[in-house]
Amino acid sequence: MMRSDDDSTAIFASDGSTIQRLWLSAEDALVILTNEAGVSIAPWEVELLRWPIEAEDRLRRSGYLPFRTFDGELWCNCAD
Repeated sequence: MMRSDDDSTAIFASDGSTIQRLWLSAEDALVILTNEAGVSIAPWEVELLRWPIEAEDRLRRSGYLPFRTFDGELWCNCAD
């Protein structure tokens, strides 16, 4: 079970076997997430579980969050 953390800027991610807290490290408009030891974590290595809403756009542009998909009903204009 994940410990509770009252810090609203906390980022938590899972690598499939553990949950760890990560920190934002900004480089220009993109961000890099680092672990407690300062090691950079690539977007494909983790699934974000919690992040600050203010960082969502930068995390998305950096590849840590998937782009939103269309939530509407699928429609096809195909002649079958």
